[in-house]
Amino acid sequence: MKKKLLILLCILLLLFVGVISFILIKDSHKIAILGYHSVMPKEINTSGDMLVVDREKFEDELKLLKKLGYKTMTLDEYYCWKNKECKKKQKSVLITFDDGYQNNYEYAYDLLKKYNMNAVVFCVGAYATANDEIHMNMETLDKVRSEYPNIEIASHSYDMHYHSDKTYEEVIEDANKMKEIIQTEYYAYPFGDYTDEYIKALKDSGYKMAFTFGPKKEHRKSDLKDDNYLVPRLNISNDMPLWKFILRLLLPM
Repeated sequence: MKKKLLILLCILLLLFVGVISFILIKDSHKIAILGYHSVMPKEINTSGDMLVVDREKFEDELKLLKKLGYKTMTLDEYYCWKNKECKKKQKSVLITFDDGYQNNYEYAYDLLKKYNMNAVVFCVGAYATANDEIHMNMETLDKVRSEYPNIEIASHSYDMHYHSDKTYEEVIEDANKMKEIIQTEYYAYPFGDYTDEYIKALKDSGYKMAFTFGPKKEHRKSDLKDDNYLVPRLNISNDMPLWKFILRLLLPM
């Protein structure tokens, strides 16, 4: 009886080791890119919009990344790994924010600095020049650059957030406008929408990488095999429990 139990335990141990090895091998070719939008304290986060993450929840996620030993990559580090020019730490993530909300500056960036983590914000140029109080304006973006060197600023288009069905020529014009206020080689498609013409225009405008967005088929880890202009991201929402957040980090998908 004891011998059978010992054999069973050995088999289970081998299966466990095999599963862990499989995950580690698969994960060496993948990186979770976390996609956020807004961050607000729970007491004032009453809109019901799941893209607005509680500050407390966001901090719990950062604490978890820190506890598990994750390195937060910069865009250049990610690009270098993606092009197979650099190796990555086994546990690596890229943290991104879309739209450039003012609440990012007020409630998220101090936490990223507190836990010594990098992140990128994809800003809409027209919002930054509009001074609408909802989004970070040019003055605030300058503050971000000086106060939070761990935060990178990249493009979410100049004014295509609700007009992604532009022609090649219109995308080129939009990209040129964006270059006047933000110098970057990285881009995130508004709503994750793109066309072949859109991609060609970005390439011809000097962008070397572009990111899509979940929660549909693009809601997965990025892979070395992904096209540099179709890099997927994981949508991190306010209703995602911490256990599911952990699974998104650990599972090779």
